[in-house]
Amino acid sequence: MIVRRGILIATLLAAPLVAPAPATAQRNAYQAEGEVGRLLDDARSYYDNLELEAAEDALNRAIRLSEQYGIRSPVLAEVYIQRGILVHVRDKDADRAVADFVQALLVDDRARLDPLVSTPSLERLFEEARDEARRRAPARRDPPREAPRAADDLRHTPITRARGGENLAVGAEVSDAINPHVYRVYLYFRSARSDQVQQIEMRPDGRRGFSARIPGRFVAGRTLSYYILAEDRSGRIIANVHSAKDPLVVEIRGDRFGDEIPSGSSLVGGDEWEEDDGSVRRYVTVALSIGSGAGFITERAEPQNTKSADIRPGFAVAPFHTLLELDFWATEWLGLGAYARLQIVEFAHLEGGRLKFKVIDDGPHELQLRAGGGVGRVRHLVDLGDVKDTTLEGPYHYTLGASYLYEFNDLFALVISPDFLHLIGDSPSQHIDLSIGCQVGF
Repeated sequence: MIVRRGILIATLLAAPLVAPAPATAQRNAYQAEGEVGRLLDDARSYYDNLELEAAEDALNRAIRLSEQYGIRSPVLAEVYIQRGILVHVRDKDADRAVADFVQALLVDDRARLDPLVSTPSLERLFEEARDEARRRAPARRDPPREAPRAADDLRHTPITRARGGENLAVGAEVSDAINPHVYRVYLYFRSARSDQVQQIEMRPDGRRGFSARIPGRFVAGRTLSYYILAEDRSGRIIANVHSAKDPLVVEIRGDRFGDEIPSGSSLVGGDEWEEDDGSVRRYVTVALSIGSGAGFITERAEPQNTKSADIRPGFAVAPFHTLLELDFWATEWLGLGAYARLQIVEFAHLEGGRLKFKVIDDGPHELQLRAGGGVGRVRHLVDLGDVKDTTLEGPYHYTLGASYLYEFNDLFALVISPDFLHLIGDSPSQHIDLSIGCQVGF
């Protein structure tokens, strides 16, 4: 009886020590996964500073820690991918790189190369690793996905247009309701440059924000489509902005292909990314146009060939001219330049300077307002009855006008410009020109 009572007392005393063991083990596993993530960040930082041996040591420690605590999560897949990239860049060892990529895909079959560091050679090795991982892994289906939650749980302002060849910044924000449950936020996109949908993990940006950058070499063709998914720790979708079946579509202006090579900042994913709205900054534009015009001459106008002839004031045409413009853009919206208007058949010219202000920039369409002034004359054609003659109005003027541009790409644009000229001096006139031509921007 005494023995039984002793066993009972010992059991009761040991219970508080034994019972928390599973919870403690789980907590240690979570702490270990956090440490693996910190080691991965350290490795990326070392890579930034070209401390490749230290980067490899941090990655190896992360792998050993994962093995010790049985961690099989997407963060471990990233560790293997980063180590594969490192040995490929440093040692040119394709076999070891493929082996690490295979391990990453066996841990997480949705793992992908970061497009920010992807190169054709790395993509070939990764596809080779994908084939090998499929041969090793048993056939399996993706786990069932949770139905998307309310649309306002993941907020994003759709991007409607972007410049070809320029990096495209994408941002999103999660609601307070799902913020504690969000583990990863992914940006998926596809364009003319990618044969399949590309995936980028969006990085935390503030308390609830996430941001990513689509590399400029993927911003190509006529359009780019994308959508955003937020997942919890188990990989279930808990919020989304559109979907693979109904993506957002971005109109691409221009079609410039670029390329990138792996760099430290690329591996990190850009804690110091610059904001980029996809626009291309032009500093100089040159336009050449042809056109015609007409004005109202006064009684002070004089025929140039028949000096003694009388002319009637009123409407008179100026049938043909060329217009050359050179502008320097101090900002994206404000430019300062010079212009020269030449009439060739009956020679006349005027020159001046003016300010231009961009008021609308919507896709390929652009509208500018312009104002300036200068010196020179405009030649008008007048009917003297038996003969035709010309007059010269000026020699000073100010001008107000507008330009509509249709941009075919980042270099060339069609320009249509109506201009009002008030000619002042010994022969005043109010005159209107319409010019059509092309513009080149740099």
